[in-house]
Amino acid sequence: MTDAVTPQISIVVAGRNDDYGKDFRGRLFRSALHNAALFQAHGIRFEYVLAEWNPLPDRPLLSEEFVALVPGARAVVIPAEVHRAYSLNPQMPFHEMPAKNAALRRASGDCVIVTNADILFGEELVRRIAAGGFAVDTLYRAHRIDVSPDLDWEEMQRPANQLPSGEGVLPPPPYLGAGGDFCLASRKLWHSLRGFGEGIRFSTRAKDWQFFLSAMARGVGVEFIGDVYHLDHEGGFRNTGTAELNGETVHFGGMWDIEFGLPVMNSPGWGFDELPERPHRNDSRIVVLDGEDYFVSGERNWRDRELLPWVTHPPNVPDMDSAFLLHAICAAHRERRRIICKVKDGKLAVALAGFASVAFRFWVQIFCDWDWPSECGYYTRYRFSPEPETPREEDWILERQGGRLHLRSCGDRSEISVLPVRIPVDNPEFNPMLARRLLYAWLQLQDAGARKIAICGGGSHTKSLLRWGLPDSLELTSVVDSAAIASGQRPDADACLLSSASFETDMQNTCERHGVPNVVALYGGWPRDMWSAEGNTQAVEVVECLA
Repeated sequence: MTDAVTPQISIVVAGRNDDYGKDFRGRLFRSALHNAALFQAHGIRFEYVLAEWNPLPDRPLLSEEFVALVPGARAVVIPAEVHRAYSLNPQMPFHEMPAKNAALRRASGDCVIVTNADILFGEELVRRIAAGGFAVDTLYRAHRIDVSPDLDWEEMQRPANQLPSGEGVLPPPPYLGAGGDFCLASRKLWHSLRGFGEGIRFSTRAKDWQFFLSAMARGVGVEFIGDVYHLDHEGGFRNTGTAELNGETVHFGGMWDIEFGLPVMNSPGWGFDELPERPHRNDSRIVVLDGEDYFVSGERNWRDRELLPWVTHPPNVPDMDSAFLLHAICAAHRERRRIICKVKDGKLAVALAGFASVAFRFWVQIFCDWDWPSECGYYTRYRFSPEPETPREEDWILERQGGRLHLRSCGDRSEISVLPVRIPVDNPEFNPMLARRLLYAWLQLQDAGARKIAICGGGSHTKSLLRWGLPDSLELTSVVDSAAIASGQRPDADACLLSSASFETDMQNTCERHGVPNVVALYGGWPRDMWSAEGNTQAVEVVECLA
């Protein structure tokens, strides 16, 4: 699947002939022809590779029209037999990241851009691509701007015409936002990182976030180089209501703990590399993967199905176990106690592993005799300290009784109260990423001796944050937004906690410009080395591989 002249850039997109979001075909061809024209105008040699996943048998392949209309186009078709064996969610007819991996694995450019079918590249971005000079060990992202598909190109670039987006005016922290909409890297780096995670086969949510977090844990840098424009449409994540987002029938799957097992890496056969290819009957620019004999091994089926209840949560059910763990560790840090955990199930072990990775950085000792099943592969990197042979009387014992978690004194078995009173736990939604960062922020504040805090951010993120409660050692003095700070309302507090994933960079910039002291960023302040020394070891291996 290589041309006579190797292209400088391969552009990879994925789709399906199913009219997703209404007029998927129109968005695909508008963006592909726009991007191809910009590349041609700047003299960039390129190929455009479409991955068509699980196409509907009663409709023409999208790939046929794609290679006919788009300059430099090729296509990879991943047939229904592969989808049926791979997917663990009957509500998901399309698996975006494995589809992109299939095209990425077969791309021939020196650099590869993985993007979406409804993304128009900005002109400044294309000028930067034409300039080249990309580092072999860096991932390059773009800032996403949402626009109405009814606008022409000139109108889209006017800020007044742009839609409220999942990103702010400034790019988000490097692993957040719409990373799946645009990522450029050397083909060597894509192959070293083995593409996007294929182990989660029941959801496609936040696989781009998982990819960037894994790469950063291995020492790979992330840099923003321009803007892309997203053609807004029905049925996308941004336009799906909260009730449906958290339901069981959503077509992109449910929430899951994207950080469990970091840094993740696919097997050497990632991107369905082991599948034979046959040329399409009408056009050699299209290859169809032979899925007749494709199957997922019994061992992997066991592993992936076992993982599902461990890293997910029933829709619309509060995550009270995680809330209790969060406050127990915060109290142990405050009181300088050790926690001995009597864990009996994988779901609680996953939650505990995430919190423990934060806690040990603040000298909170957590002991647990849980052993991950040997068949679990990467789970085994989360090894807890074994229970001490001689517990101390002042140690705390964490155990489940009557379906609820309790904390008791090791000495007299009296119950230890750790849940807050002033701002109590209030049915928190399952959100392990937020809960982990809350613990990190609270422990930083406790270490710094903070007593009064303000929260910057008055939207839905802050409502979700406060449902986890607030330790009684911290007093919430106010909730303000960036506009109030910009107008001169400096919070009366020891520290200001930023509460937004999408707009955190904008908020931090506003606080710095207006002299707000002791600003704590939930997401941008997340350390790269959060995934243990093993992450640092792998960082060296990747850099050596790329040298």
